[in-house]
Amino acid sequence: MNCSQNSAAVSWSPSRGAVRYTVLASGSQSDDSCTASDLSCLTCGANYTVQVVAMAESCSSRPSQPVLFESGPCPPHNLNTQLSCLSNYLTVTWDAVRDADHFLVSLTAVNGGTSEICNTTNSACSTSNLTCGNTYTVQVTSVRGDCQSKNNQTHIIKSAPCQPQGVRGHLNCVTNSAWISWDTVLGAESYTVLAVGDETYTANCTTSTNTTCEVKNLACGVSYNFTVTSKNSQCESPPSASISLKTAPCSLSGITAFAQCHKSSILVEWELTEGNTSYIATAEATDHTYLFCNSTGTSCYLQKAQCDLGYTIIVAASSDKCSSLRSPPYRISMEPCAPRGVVVDVSCKDRSALVSWTPSPVAETYHAVAVAADGHKHICNTSSSNCSMSELHCGQQYTVFVVASHENCTSKASQNATVITGPCQPSGLSVTFHCNNQSAMLTWMPSDNAKDYYGFAQTENGDRLYCHSTVPGCTINGLVCGTVYNFSVQASDGTCNSSFSDPVRIAGVPCPPQAVEVQPIPMKMEIQVMHFSWTEIICAETEYLLTLTGSLLGDSQALFDISSYWTNETYFEITLPCSSSYMATLQSRNAAGMSGKSASRNGTTAPCPPSGVVYSGNSSFATVSWNSSVFATTYTLYDDSVSPKKQLCNTTTLSCSLSNISFGSLVVTARSAAGESPSVNVTGVTSQLRSRRDLREQIPVNGNIPAPLLDVTQAFPTIVFLQWSPVKNASFYRLLIRKQGSSDDNQELTVYGERIILSDLSPNSAYCFSILAVKADVIGPESEPVCVQTGQGLTQ
Repeated sequence: MNCSQNSAAVSWSPSRGAVRYTVLASGSQSDDSCTASDLSCLTCGANYTVQVVAMAESCSSRPSQPVLFESGPCPPHNLNTQLSCLSNYLTVTWDAVRDADHFLVSLTAVNGGTSEICNTTNSACSTSNLTCGNTYTVQVTSVRGDCQSKNNQTHIIKSAPCQPQGVRGHLNCVTNSAWISWDTVLGAESYTVLAVGDETYTANCTTSTNTTCEVKNLACGVSYNFTVTSKNSQCESPPSASISLKTAPCSLSGITAFAQCHKSSILVEWELTEGNTSYIATAEATDHTYLFCNSTGTSCYLQKAQCDLGYTIIVAASSDKCSSLRSPPYRISMEPCAPRGVVVDVSCKDRSALVSWTPSPVAETYHAVAVAADGHKHICNTSSSNCSMSELHCGQQYTVFVVASHENCTSKASQNATVITGPCQPSGLSVTFHCNNQSAMLTWMPSDNAKDYYGFAQTENGDRLYCHSTVPGCTINGLVCGTVYNFSVQASDGTCNSSFSDPVRIAGVPCPPQAVEVQPIPMKMEIQVMHFSWTEIICAETEYLLTLTGSLLGDSQALFDISSYWTNETYFEITLPCSSSYMATLQSRNAAGMSGKSASRNGTTAPCPPSGVVYSGNSSFATVSWNSSVFATTYTLYDDSVSPKKQLCNTTTLSCSLSNISFGSLVVTARSAAGESPSVNVTGVTSQLRSRRDLREQIPVNGNIPAPLLDVTQAFPTIVFLQWSPVKNASFYRLLIRKQGSSDDNQELTVYGERIILSDLSPNSAYCFSILAVKADVIGPESEPVCVQTGQGLTQ
């Protein structure tokens, strides 16, 4: 049996044919079983039955005859000690464990030697074999048979210190104190000296390391008994044998002293006694240096007194300071020295500073002052050697100094300490988002004393990107299109960081589409479909808006502004009248917001058919002429009697001359880069417009002025094109506009030329139009009215 490890070695005679063996140990308790071959899993304090089984390939023998044995004892628990300091009497207790025969209690001293103080079957033990001033280790071991438990618990105790010996002392008649000393005491951690005079006079002093102590403030003419007691963390020794010292009497009275601040002197005054006596004033400083002055009068000055020192002063009638003709001691302090070791620690978090310094032994209060470069001043008063200053201004250099005070004296100011507070919160943050590379340029106003800046972009879910710069500007890359960011900036001086600037909320909006392409569709009925397309913006759920602004027929007064609806397609088709100029822009948007407008794409629609077509001549030679069409660059004359129609003339001028041709099958078109206009027929000496109604014969009325033949084309829901046959030598025309159901909205327009576009008609309204020619002062007849119904209007 291995008692220390609670294991057992098992041996047996080999069995023929066995390839391995199994050791079975059954304990007295249900959880005490063990099958390890070395029985290393035994439980302490248990009874076991051990058997061995031989094993072949697939068979096993019957268990061997059982062997009984006991495991080692369990160690004691809950060890506890109690020491009587007065008698050094020790009591040890513990909890009993199962199946232990008895217990051994040992006591080991730190200075060497172990003794067995108890051999008991109980769970407690007492001893008085402790010596003063020693440290002991207490252990309890349980025993079972030949086995002892492991020591898993120990207690450290200290006996009471020994009684101090060799106490001795002497008086200091200047300070009226006693210096008491003694021999070193074994086991003592501190000492206390007690002075007892009578029922009124007691004094004491305490020291932790020295074996000498000054008992101060003793009374004059009193006999004191002095004793010394030693202590440790647990006990106190009996008092030492006492010694007696008697202080000298103090027959002089009325002594006073006054510190002469910053003059290194003390004025001492006293009352005269009978006779012509010379008096000596003696001052002992706290550093045990002495000052003297003498006078036959009632005062004298003690020179070379030093700041930060306290002085105890007596006046005696002779050089014998312990004579009966002396005054009681008078205690006074000089002014504090200028505080030294001023240190300022700035708190970056709340812009506060902790000012600390070396304390003065005589100072009662301190006055700390911090002055900033911007004039801000902070003052704090304290009786300790540190002071906290709050609400300092950011980005300022402060000069800090400290003054100490005692009674009516103040020290000189300390040497200045300089400290710089953390930089101010950056202001004027501006953010420019670059959609083309998903970056943002941050700029801000510089902060004083800042060495570094950190710009931040934070999403609503807390993800953060940042940039660093030593100048007031930096670029944050890697922004996600379609995400909203809060931008802020923080300044740092290398030690403190400023608070964050006011946030600027910017969305990572998509760029406006680029590379806008326009594909004009061949014109029909003087209306042209314009097919606009653009490159796709790679950004989540982007939509596009196409906007066109421009003018009709080159008229700066006839303007239009139309838009598509928002679409996720990369194309859109818009219909425009002939001879229209336009400026196309695109915008994109998603959940983050809307982009700016793209660069404009300018263009025109195909020109309208030429007006005022005139055929003059005969079948042998004729000239066809016409009026110019807005935005037309060339004109083409066709023979429409064949299919496809035959081009007879292509010109940039306003006429074509032909031979051997009749006018009956001639048509004229206008052309530009945007396409070709519909054709207009050449009908005779003066051209007439082919209406969708049958042409009717012009009837001369009023001075042979015929009524024009009016043709109306509704190109858009609220835009109509009116054109009419020309009246020879007409000065101008009057267009009558009648809105059905409202006589107040009727209009009469004067028109020069044979066409007009009306673009400001009310939606969902019925209009009737008629035209008449005016030649000089003669008004011709009114044409037959043509009526239309306007629609809802264009989407803006």
